[in-house]
Amino acid sequence: MNEKKIGQTLELCLWILNPFMLVLAIFDQQIQPGVFFQWTGKLHPLVLHFPIVFGILIAIYFMFFQQRKFPPDTEKLLFAINAVFACSVAILGLLLSKQNAYDGELINLHKWGGIAVAILSFVFLYVLNFRISLKKILAVLFVLVLIGSTHKGAQLTHGVNALSFPKTAVFSAEKELSDTTATIYEFGIAPILAQKCVSCHGADKMKGDLQLHTPEKILLGGKNGDILKGNLNAEAGLIQRIHLPVTDEKHMPPDGKMQLTSEETSILSRWIKAGANFNTRLNELAKEDSLFVLVNKLRSASNQKVVQETDLPDLEEFNSNYCTTNYLFSGSDEVEVNFFQGSFYNRENLKNLEKIKNNIVSLNMQGMPLAKEDLDIITQFKNLKKINLNSTGLNISTLDLLKTLTKLKAVSICGIKFTEAELDRFLNQATFSSLNVWSDHVNEKQLEKLISKHPSIKFYVGDNLENVIMKINNPVIEQDTSVMSDHIDVKVKHLLKGVVIRYTTDGSDPDSLKSSEYTRPIRLSQNTVLKVKAFKTGWIASDLVQRTFYKSGIHPDTIFLIKTPDQKYRGNGAKTLIDYELGETNMSNGKWLAYRESDMEFVIGFNQPKLLNSVHFNVLVDLEAYIFPVNSITVQGSNDGKQFKPVANVRLPEANKSELKRVSTYSCDFPKATSFKYYKFIASNLKKLPSWHPGKGEPAWIFVDEIILN
Repeated sequence: MNEKKIGQTLELCLWILNPFMLVLAIFDQQIQPGVFFQWTGKLHPLVLHFPIVFGILIAIYFMFFQQRKFPPDTEKLLFAINAVFACSVAILGLLLSKQNAYDGELINLHKWGGIAVAILSFVFLYVLNFRISLKKILAVLFVLVLIGSTHKGAQLTHGVNALSFPKTAVFSAEKELSDTTATIYEFGIAPILAQKCVSCHGADKMKGDLQLHTPEKILLGGKNGDILKGNLNAEAGLIQRIHLPVTDEKHMPPDGKMQLTSEETSILSRWIKAGANFNTRLNELAKEDSLFVLVNKLRSASNQKVVQETDLPDLEEFNSNYCTTNYLFSGSDEVEVNFFQGSFYNRENLKNLEKIKNNIVSLNMQGMPLAKEDLDIITQFKNLKKINLNSTGLNISTLDLLKTLTKLKAVSICGIKFTEAELDRFLNQATFSSLNVWSDHVNEKQLEKLISKHPSIKFYVGDNLENVIMKINNPVIEQDTSVMSDHIDVKVKHLLKGVVIRYTTDGSDPDSLKSSEYTRPIRLSQNTVLKVKAFKTGWIASDLVQRTFYKSGIHPDTIFLIKTPDQKYRGNGAKTLIDYELGETNMSNGKWLAYRESDMEFVIGFNQPKLLNSVHFNVLVDLEAYIFPVNSITVQGSNDGKQFKPVANVRLPEANKSELKRVSTYSCDFPKATSFKYYKFIASNLKKLPSWHPGKGEPAWIFVDEIILN
């Protein structure tokens, strides 16, 4: 069959395919294809690149190469092939959309953009003999439609910010969580879901019929039902997916996306096990409750000043020792503001916030000596959703100004004096839906009366004044590596002015009087546990921060791996083990070697026989991610690199299910008479996870980032 006949055949096919495509698009609500045809829609992303490239080349041909045209039959054949591809891709996309994996107007824009590309590709067949100027106009129109359609497709696949410039963040001092009127969901759950899950399960995209951007959508579940409950003794569906190995196709978030940390996984798991209540507040939990501790830690770590390279304001100028402003989470334009240490309150700091008044959604003024002038400023924050005015000395009649804030949902006025009548008057025509209240002047019976009179408002009755004295945030040990060959100079810093940092190197905890004060870098030359703590008059001392530093007295001349690590965790090859760089607790930072399907085996070599006394393996332990301690260490020696003799073997204790995520050192001592040119090391993994683990029976991972020879 020659070019002309092939082109004519394809042209006839297009007269069938294009009407079929339009029928699918126009009557998509009435047409429900079978499972097989929906499955064929999955071919859409596989073949869509052909018409994109083909179409751009045709547009270039129309605009720049009309003086050197192809023969007519060749030209028509090429254009027919492009039109068939474009129409086929559009049809496959329509079938894919029937799986309800997406939501919102993005899918409509992408759908009709793809149809327009297909129709224009079809039109190209009939303008081959038209004027060059018309062809150029059509080519420009085609390129614009193609770019618009593919952009919407990218947003569907990778989220609405697919082509947005990345936002950089500069970390500032951590702070203690001070507004305990917030719910666990607000402070602990929503930020995790927003950062790690909503790009695939949000308003514009809902894989598996699941959306996670609001409590209402979370409760609806997905195509497999409720994600917050498990069958019988099984874990909830959400936690099951998170706990799967990262290489499993059902693991969430998918491989290649930002993974949840161990702390984030623990927060989600413990919140769900506690009943997944969206209204439980932090101050309803005991301070020693593990969920309270984890949420506080998460907020402390994630509260950061953000220097934006886009249109989001830089918050640095609004922060001081007594006022902090933070974006709710990375990428959000919503700001929370916390004032503390009322004796240092300055109204100018509040007034300065007028520059970002449209971004502020949460304001904590607990313990500040406020007046009506302050409320006049606050009422300019028209997007404010939550405010804490506990123990601020305000008159309740002044609080009527808050009713002008139409988006305000949660108000806390513990410690403000009022009578039953005054509180009743304040609640009339109030738009907020949650009130935290406590007063010596209103008894329980009076409050019950008000609660029944205002059913649209949820009351929380109780004192919430536990955070008058603030706890200082932790100091930071600034040191890239924890392994030294000779010595190391360790720097410690704190961003809050007037802080005294004290440290110890003898294993004891630092105190505010006797321990050494940090004034210059600390020189270490042997294995040392460095402990530091920050102190400041009028503040509660920081938590203890400690870090272990190791001295590696021997460096091999050669090293090579016998068993290849998992392709996802290859570090820098064999050099990872002797580069003096530790991976810390981030398993995805490229500094770890990981094994699961086989033991870890490697050989080190010296130019001359070397006497070794011990080897220490630096190992990551994260039981929730299936990463267990090394099960055993075997050492063999050789002088020719071929025949190896047993040197040492140690079986290590099994992990306890209560162990937290950590980095630990596991050691193996050698007989003192041992001296070889080559040493082979075998670190074995646990071949079957214990019965108490969700992955029982599966092999465990081992993660190693450094060996220390002595």
